[in-house]
Amino acid sequence: MNIIKQNALTLISTVEENSSKKLSDLLAVRKNEFREALGKLGTIHYARWVIVPGETLDGEVIPDQLVFSSNFDGDPDVHFQDLVNYLGPILDLIYENTVGYQPANKLDFLKKSRIPEAAFYQGSPGRTVRVIAQEKKLHYDLADLIYRGNWTGMSAKQIHAKLRETILSKPEYSWAKDKINTPGINWFGLIFAGIIILALVPVIILWAIYIQIFFERKDKPLGKTPNQLDDNQIEKMELDEDFHFQNQFSQIIKMKKGRSRAITVNGLYLFTRVLVKVFFVKGNLMGIPTIHFARWVQLDNKKRMLFFSNFDGSWTQYLADFIDQSGWGLTGIFSNTDRFPRAYFLFFGGAYNERQFLAWARNTQIQTQLWYAADLTQSIKNINNNTAIRNLLNQDLSEKKATSFLERI
Repeated sequence: MNIIKQNALTLISTVEENSSKKLSDLLAVRKNEFREALGKLGTIHYARWVIVPGETLDGEVIPDQLVFSSNFDGDPDVHFQDLVNYLGPILDLIYENTVGYQPANKLDFLKKSRIPEAAFYQGSPGRTVRVIAQEKKLHYDLADLIYRGNWTGMSAKQIHAKLRETILSKPEYSWAKDKINTPGINWFGLIFAGIIILALVPVIILWAIYIQIFFERKDKPLGKTPNQLDDNQIEKMELDEDFHFQNQFSQIIKMKKGRSRAITVNGLYLFTRVLVKVFFVKGNLMGIPTIHFARWVQLDNKKRMLFFSNFDGSWTQYLADFIDQSGWGLTGIFSNTDRFPRAYFLFFGGAYNERQFLAWARNTQIQTQLWYAADLTQSIKNINNNTAIRNLLNQDLSEKKATSFLERI
């Protein structure tokens, strides 16, 4: 089976003056109806509407902005048309609160609202919404067969063969006869990228020293711990957290000024894009196996950064994993944003100051007015394991591999 590409869509529109409260209330009151409509597309893994609060940047007043983001399967043009077809009246209700929206031209409005992502990560590339649901059911049915069956005296290989015969004889599982191709590590690309990075090591070291001497020493971090933050801010964010096994995170951060900072963060975005494409393709981002999708977006002439994430587990666990597994990566990117804990030579300090980092993350977090997830029960490990079960079911396995197959169920 050929891989269907997962894509990201980010739409930015300006909220009409004095309409943010009305828009927020609309999304809150009718969120279940809107989520149901998003689910009818059948191709959206996650989506959200977020009102990004405005602020004054370098004397320019930035108004409140409405952001729609989706992680979807297939062609972007088809996705745009599906949004219009399935959400037409809902789009009218939402976007009548934004500048320039005309119901008769909603498709053009959406397309003109699109902005590119600086970097985009997928935890289960190649698995569509439909495939994830199919493979989940396959896993459950195999587990049920094993539970109800009498396997006394049978080897793992014999059990595997019987399960395969039983499942694949059912018309509803005709799709399971085809192996699904998932991306593998692109070793050529990884080696090539590694050679370039090694060649750039002296430049990176000198650049880190330059940033440290002329910028980091003068920057002012937030310098707070979580218990020093406004309780109302924390309580507001916690209202939408930990209701399910999966969670979401929305963040808006002002960038530090200067061309040097822009060069640094754009270089790290490029580094992230390359590694996501050639190496981080197995559901593990820098040692973190809990992220379904994440994106970084540059807003307002690159004066602010928008970060969205969909992940397994609690908010605290998610950020703690980031600190433990890839604090240097967090620090490298986010030390170029305002009030981040003080970094040293680009990759040190920063996120490793855990309490200050958690306070900074909460302080820059914004409320997600509406969040949609196609399936809140499946972790990234579940999804990728289900694909392995599907592919192994169709093969003639040795006793050792058959035992490994059964352990997955």
